[in-house]
Amino acid sequence: MSRRDDTIIGSQNTQWNAPRIGLSAETMLTERWRLNTDIAYLPWTDFKGRDNHLLRNQTTFAEQRGNGGGGVQIEGVLSYFITKNFSVGVGGRYWAMWTKKRGEVICKGSDSECTEAPPAFATFSMERWGTFFQASYRFD
Repeated sequence: MSRRDDTIIGSQNTQWNAPRIGLSAETMLTERWRLNTDIAYLPWTDFKGRDNHLLRNQTTFAEQRGNGGGGVQIEGVLSYFITKNFSVGVGGRYWAMWTKKRGEVICKGSDSECTEAPPAFATFSMERWGTFFQASYRFD
């Protein structure tokens, strides 16, 4: 029999910022079926993250920064109108963002070994995809 250990050993906080340039389109396929699509290009990204190491003798964290990359965002929804104002739908989305090469990772903390380490260089990226269901009501 083993004991479950709920000790948190680390965490990571990330923040992505980017302007979007894109198109949105909507068409009625039939009287009750509607298709919506959104496509966006991200010409520049800014990434900031912190990787926390909590179980070391002295708590340390790594500051991560990068920018200048790019990204894409694509989303589509197929909806069915149950009534004139109420619809249900299913959709999918894909998001990807990245930084250019040579982003910085700087180790910081309360132990001298970590704070004296030179910055490391890295490329950061994020990719998400998934499906979703939705319902909407339009007020006239």
